[in-house]
Amino acid sequence: MFLNLYNQQIKVFLADATGDMSGARMRLERVLRKAGMGVVSPPEHCTAMEARTLISTCDCSVHLLGGVNIFDDSDEGVKSQAQIQYRAAKSFRDDDFKMFLWNPSGFIDDRNAYITAIRRDIVENTVYSQATSPIVFVEDLRTVMSINPKMNIDIGTADIFFIYNDADRDTAGEVLSMLQDIQQVTSLGINMSSTTSYTDYINTQLQASKMGVIYFDDAMDWAMPFARQLWKDSGGKSSSVPLFVAANNSHATEQEMRALKGFMDYTLTEKSLIPLEVKVYFDKIMGKK
Repeated sequence: MFLNLYNQQIKVFLADATGDMSGARMRLERVLRKAGMGVVSPPEHCTAMEARTLISTCDCSVHLLGGVNIFDDSDEGVKSQAQIQYRAAKSFRDDDFKMFLWNPSGFIDDRNAYITAIRRDIVENTVYSQATSPIVFVEDLRTVMSINPKMNIDIGTADIFFIYNDADRDTAGEVLSMLQDIQQVTSLGINMSSTTSYTDYINTQLQASKMGVIYFDDAMDWAMPFARQLWKDSGGKSSSVPLFVAANNSHATEQEMRALKGFMDYTLTEKSLIPLEVKVYFDKIMGKK
């Protein structure tokens, strides 16, 4: 089974900003696009209905907070595009939609005192940020949006939980095919092109398995730090589920694999022998129980 946990683009409704924030909005848009996010910008003279329609197609909205009030009817921000779109997002109802309010000045004073009222009005699924850098803000946005409540993956008991990087999917598929003939295997292919968090699923599935295998061929730069981190996350030496790293010797060397010594066992061999090596290790750990 290949689970593409990383390839869903975050779609952002980037609301219009008041004049004092137009430069910050332009910089933010560039960073969002460079980060691979889909940016939806409202058309000129966007109506409230048009704004709601566009917002309904997005995963979140971003609203810049500057020196002009976009919150209170009594202020000069009334009926500005920024306020119309702020209200449209505020009234939008969807459990998974999030509304980000960004105050890039990093502070609240007399010039933007209305932000205090906005913060008091914050409800669930609304995120306020004072990050002074658009890069930091976008990374925070990515982190929040990467928690995907819709990602429901069945957890099943297995002899072996086999994890690999999508860069190695061809050779991993061959190894899996042979391994599944002799053991009950659950597999996970990780695609690194997006940011959806997979940590909870891996830790839960690992606990439902008798051992975990991290396989790699070309993707050694991913596999080695991933294996060490998973070892730590799963309890290290006190973990009840052993981890085993299986490497195709066409790309890795024994010297490189020694970085795992003291953490977990491994095999470095040709692809056709990896299923046998995994089977031998499985029988060894089961014999200890």
